[in-house]
Amino acid sequence: MELTVFKNEELGQVRTVVKDGAVWFVAKDVCNILELTNTSKALSDLNSKKKGVTSSYTLDTNGGNQAFSILNEQGLYLLLMQSRKPQAIKFQLWVTGDVLPNIRKHGIYATEDFVEQALSNPDHMIKVLQMFKVEKEKRTEAEKTVNILTHVNKTYTATEVAKEIGFKSAVTMNKWLHEQGIQYKQNGTWIMYSKYSALGYDSIKQEVLDNGRVIYHRRITQRGREFIINLYEKVSNKTVKIPIEEV
Repeated sequence: MELTVFKNEELGQVRTVVKDGAVWFVAKDVCNILELTNTSKALSDLNSKKKGVTSSYTLDTNGGNQAFSILNEQGLYLLLMQSRKPQAIKFQLWVTGDVLPNIRKHGIYATEDFVEQALSNPDHMIKVLQMFKVEKEKRTEAEKTVNILTHVNKTYTATEVAKEIGFKSAVTMNKWLHEQGIQYKQNGTWIMYSKYSALGYDSIKQEVLDNGRVIYHRRITQRGREFIINLYEKVSNKTVKIPIEEV
Protein backbone atom coordinates (compact mmCIF):
# COMPACT_ATOMS: atom_id res chain seq x y z
CA MET A 1 0.00 0.00 0.00
CA GLU A 2 1.29 3.44 -0.93
CA LEU A 3 0.18 6.92 -0.02
CA THR A 4 -1.22 9.01 -2.86
CA VAL A 5 -1.05 12.78 -2.42
CA PHE A 6 -3.75 15.09 -3.81
CA LYS A 7 -3.12 18.84 -3.77
CA ASN A 8 -5.51 21.78 -3.97
CA GLU A 9 -4.23 25.35 -4.25
CA GLU A 10 -6.91 26.68 -1.92
CA LEU A 11 -7.32 23.82 0.56
CA GLY A 12 -3.86 22.26 0.72
CA GLN A 13 -3.14 18.55 0.44
CA VAL A 14 -4.76 15.31 1.49
CA ARG A 15 -3.04 11.94 1.43
CA THR A 16 -5.00 8.77 0.69
CA VAL A 17 -4.34 5.06 0.84
CA VAL A 18 -6.34 2.06 -0.39
CA LYS A 19 -6.69 -0.47 2.41
CA ASP A 20 -8.64 -3.73 2.00
CA GLY A 21 -10.20 -2.35 -1.17
CA ALA A 22 -11.46 0.87 0.45
CA VAL A 23 -10.18 4.45 0.24
CA TRP A 24 -8.86 5.93 3.49
CA PHE A 25 -7.73 9.49 4.23
CA VAL A 26 -4.85 10.61 6.46
CA ALA A 27 -6.69 12.10 9.43
CA LYS A 28 -4.15 14.84 10.12
CA ASP A 29 -4.52 16.22 6.58
CA VAL A 30 -8.31 16.30 6.90
CA CYS A 31 -8.14 18.01 10.29
CA ASN A 32 -5.65 20.58 8.98
CA ILE A 33 -8.02 21.53 6.15
CA LEU A 34 -10.96 21.80 8.58
CA GLU A 35 -8.78 23.72 11.08
CA LEU A 36 -9.24 21.08 13.79
CA THR A 37 -6.14 21.42 15.95
CA ASN A 38 -6.67 18.28 18.05
CA THR A 39 -6.72 15.31 15.66
CA SER A 40 -6.79 12.72 18.47
CA LYS A 41 -9.89 14.26 20.03
CA ALA A 42 -11.64 14.53 16.66
CA LEU A 43 -11.03 10.82 15.97
CA SER A 44 -12.06 9.86 19.49
CA ASP A 45 -15.35 11.72 19.05
CA LEU A 46 -15.92 9.93 15.73
CA ASN A 47 -15.29 6.50 17.25
CA SER A 48 -17.77 7.21 20.02
CA LYS A 49 -20.47 7.81 17.38
CA LYS A 50 -19.56 5.23 14.74
CA LYS A 51 -17.19 2.32 15.21
CA GLY A 52 -14.87 1.25 12.42
CA VAL A 53 -14.51 4.60 10.65
CA THR A 54 -10.91 5.12 11.80
CA SER A 55 -7.82 2.95 11.61
CA SER A 56 -4.03 3.18 11.44
CA TYR A 57 -1.52 2.89 8.61
CA THR A 58 2.23 2.36 8.80
CA LEU A 59 4.54 3.54 6.01
CA ASP A 60 8.06 2.14 5.70
CA THR A 61 10.35 5.12 5.00
CA ASN A 62 14.12 5.60 4.91
CA GLY A 63 13.89 7.06 8.39
CA GLY A 64 11.99 4.04 9.71
CA ASN A 65 8.34 3.19 10.11
CA GLN A 66 5.96 6.15 10.23
CA ALA A 67 2.45 5.63 11.61
CA PHE A 68 -0.62 7.57 10.47
CA SER A 69 -4.18 7.71 11.76
CA ILE A 70 -6.61 7.31 8.86
CA LEU A 71 -10.36 7.49 8.38
CA ASN A 72 -12.62 5.99 5.74
CA GLU A 73 -15.16 7.79 3.54
CA GLN A 74 -17.96 7.55 6.06
CA GLY A 75 -15.68 8.87 8.79
CA LEU A 76 -14.64 11.73 6.51
CA TYR A 77 -18.24 12.73 5.83
CA LEU A 78 -19.18 12.49 9.51
CA LEU A 79 -16.28 14.79 10.32
CA LEU A 80 -17.38 17.19 7.59
CA MET A 81 -20.92 17.14 8.97
CA GLN A 82 -19.67 18.36 12.34
CA SER A 83 -17.61 21.20 10.86
CA ARG A 84 -18.97 24.73 10.67
CA LYS A 85 -16.00 25.97 8.64
CA PRO A 86 -16.80 27.38 5.17
CA GLN A 87 -14.10 25.20 3.62
CA ALA A 88 -15.96 22.02 4.68
CA ILE A 89 -18.30 22.12 1.69
CA LYS A 90 -15.42 23.05 -0.64
CA PHE A 91 -13.44 20.11 0.71
CA GLN A 92 -16.42 17.78 0.21
CA LEU A 93 -16.83 18.90 -3.40
CA TRP A 94 -13.11 18.46 -4.06
CA VAL A 95 -13.08 14.94 -2.59
CA THR A 96 -16.21 13.75 -4.39
CA GLY A 97 -15.49 15.58 -7.65
CA ASP A 98 -11.75 15.06 -8.04
CA VAL A 99 -9.98 12.89 -5.46
CA LEU A 100 -12.26 9.83 -5.45
CA PRO A 101 -12.91 9.82 -9.22
CA ASN A 102 -9.14 9.84 -9.79
CA ILE A 103 -8.64 6.90 -7.46
CA ARG A 104 -11.51 4.97 -9.01
CA LYS A 105 -10.71 5.82 -12.60
CA HIS A 106 -10.37 2.13 -13.42
CA GLY A 107 -13.01 0.88 -10.99
CA ILE A 108 -10.30 -0.41 -8.65
CA TYR A 109 -6.98 1.03 -7.57
CA ALA A 110 -4.70 -0.75 -10.05
CA THR A 111 -1.00 -0.30 -9.24
CA GLU A 112 1.81 -2.02 -11.13
CA ASP A 113 2.19 -4.48 -8.25
CA PHE A 114 -1.52 -5.29 -8.43
CA VAL A 115 -1.42 -5.99 -12.18
CA GLU A 116 1.67 -8.19 -11.79
CA GLN A 117 0.13 -10.20 -8.96
CA ALA A 118 -3.19 -10.52 -10.81
CA LEU A 119 -1.44 -12.02 -13.85
CA SER A 120 0.70 -14.43 -11.84
CA ASN A 121 -1.85 -15.34 -9.18
CA PRO A 122 -5.57 -15.54 -10.18
CA ASP A 123 -6.52 -16.20 -6.56
CA HIS A 124 -5.16 -12.78 -5.69
CA MET A 125 -7.42 -11.23 -8.35
CA ILE A 126 -10.46 -13.02 -6.91
CA LYS A 127 -9.62 -11.80 -3.41
CA VAL A 128 -9.26 -8.20 -4.59
CA LEU A 129 -12.57 -8.34 -6.48
CA GLN A 130 -14.28 -9.63 -3.36
CA MET A 131 -12.82 -6.71 -1.41
CA PHE A 132 -13.95 -4.37 -4.16
CA LYS A 133 -17.52 -5.64 -3.75
CA VAL A 134 -17.37 -4.84 -0.04
CA GLU A 135 -15.87 -1.42 -0.83
CA LYS A 136 -18.74 -0.67 -3.23
CA GLU A 137 -21.24 -1.38 -0.46
CA LYS A 138 -19.32 0.94 1.86
CA ARG A 139 -19.23 3.57 -0.89
CA THR A 140 -23.02 3.41 -1.24
CA GLU A 141 -23.37 4.06 2.49
CA ALA A 142 -20.84 6.88 2.32
CA GLU A 143 -22.60 8.48 -0.65
CA LYS A 144 -25.85 8.44 1.29
CA THR A 145 -24.05 10.32 4.05
CA VAL A 146 -22.93 12.88 1.45
CA ASN A 147 -26.53 13.40 0.38
CA ILE A 148 -27.52 13.95 3.99
CA LEU A 149 -24.61 16.35 4.48
CA THR A 150 -25.72 18.40 1.47
CA HIS A 151 -28.93 19.33 3.28
CA VAL A 152 -27.48 19.68 6.79
CA ASN A 153 -29.31 22.96 7.52
CA LYS A 154 -32.65 22.02 5.98
CA THR A 155 -35.76 21.10 7.99
CA TYR A 156 -38.65 18.91 6.92
CA THR A 157 -42.31 18.32 7.64
CA ALA A 158 -43.34 14.90 8.93
CA THR A 159 -45.13 14.37 5.62
CA GLU A 160 -41.91 14.87 3.65
CA VAL A 161 -39.94 12.42 5.79
CA ALA A 162 -42.79 9.88 5.77
CA LYS A 163 -42.99 10.01 1.98
CA GLU A 164 -39.24 9.59 1.61
CA ILE A 165 -39.19 6.48 3.82
CA GLY A 166 -42.30 4.96 2.26
CA PHE A 167 -44.99 5.41 4.93
CA LYS A 168 -48.53 5.97 3.67
CA SER A 169 -48.77 9.25 5.55
CA ALA A 170 -47.32 11.39 8.33
CA VAL A 171 -50.01 9.97 10.60
CA THR A 172 -48.71 6.45 10.01
CA MET A 173 -45.09 7.45 10.60
CA ASN A 174 -45.93 9.39 13.77
CA LYS A 175 -47.80 6.40 15.19
CA TRP A 176 -44.81 4.17 14.33
CA LEU A 177 -42.39 6.55 16.06
CA HIS A 178 -44.69 6.51 19.08
CA GLU A 179 -44.62 2.69 19.11
CA GLN A 180 -40.81 2.83 19.01
CA GLY A 181 -40.81 5.01 22.13
CA ILE A 182 -39.47 8.07 20.32
CA GLN A 183 -42.30 10.57 20.79
CA TYR A 184 -45.61 11.28 22.51
CA LYS A 185 -48.59 13.49 21.77
CA GLN A 186 -49.31 16.64 23.75
CA ASN A 187 -52.07 19.13 22.97
CA GLY A 188 -52.42 17.67 19.49
CA THR A 189 -48.70 17.95 18.66
CA TRP A 190 -46.23 15.09 18.45
CA ILE A 191 -43.19 15.82 20.65
CA MET A 192 -40.02 13.76 20.92
CA TYR A 193 -39.01 12.57 24.36
CA SER A 194 -36.35 14.79 25.93
CA LYS A 195 -33.43 12.41 25.26
CA TYR A 196 -34.15 12.77 21.53
CA SER A 197 -35.25 16.40 21.35
CA ALA A 198 -32.09 17.35 23.29
CA LEU A 199 -30.09 16.01 20.36
CA GLY A 200 -31.73 18.52 18.03
CA TYR A 201 -33.89 16.04 16.13
CA ASP A 202 -36.84 18.41 15.83
CA SER A 203 -37.68 22.09 16.09
CA ILE A 204 -40.96 23.27 17.60
CA LYS A 205 -42.24 26.83 17.33
CA GLN A 206 -45.36 28.16 18.95
CA GLU A 207 -47.85 30.57 17.44
CA VAL A 208 -50.41 32.56 19.44
CA LEU A 209 -53.65 33.09 17.52
CA ASP A 210 -55.82 36.20 17.79
CA ASN A 211 -58.21 34.34 20.07
CA GLY A 212 -55.37 33.57 22.47
CA ARG A 213 -55.08 29.93 21.50
CA VAL A 214 -51.54 28.59 21.23
CA ILE A 215 -50.67 26.18 18.44
CA TYR A 216 -47.37 24.46 17.78
CA HIS A 217 -45.55 23.86 14.51
CA ARG A 218 -43.01 21.03 14.39
CA ARG A 219 -40.25 20.64 11.81
CA ILE A 220 -37.85 17.69 11.68
CA THR A 221 -34.22 18.75 11.43
CA GLN A 222 -31.67 17.14 9.14
CA ARG A 223 -30.19 15.34 12.14
CA GLY A 224 -33.67 14.10 13.05
CA ARG A 225 -34.36 12.97 9.50
CA GLU A 226 -31.15 10.97 9.46
CA PHE A 227 -32.04 9.43 12.84
CA ILE A 228 -35.54 8.39 11.69
CA ILE A 229 -34.22 6.91 8.42
CA ASN A 230 -31.53 4.92 10.25
CA LEU A 231 -34.04 3.73 12.86
CA TYR A 232 -36.46 2.59 10.17
CA GLU A 233 -33.71 0.71 8.29
CA LYS A 234 -32.60 -0.98 11.53
CA VAL A 235 -36.09 -2.01 12.65
CA SER A 236 -37.50 -2.99 9.24
CA ASN A 237 -34.26 -4.33 7.75
CA LYS A 238 -34.98 -2.27 4.63
CA THR A 239 -32.87 0.36 2.89
CA VAL A 240 -34.20 3.85 2.26
CA LYS A 241 -33.15 5.20 -1.13
CA ILE A 242 -32.17 8.86 -0.92
CA PRO A 243 -33.69 10.73 -3.90
CA ILE A 244 -31.18 11.55 -6.67
CA GLU A 245 -32.31 15.19 -6.81
CA GLU A 246 -30.79 15.72 -3.37
CA VAL A 247 -27.27 15.07 -4.60
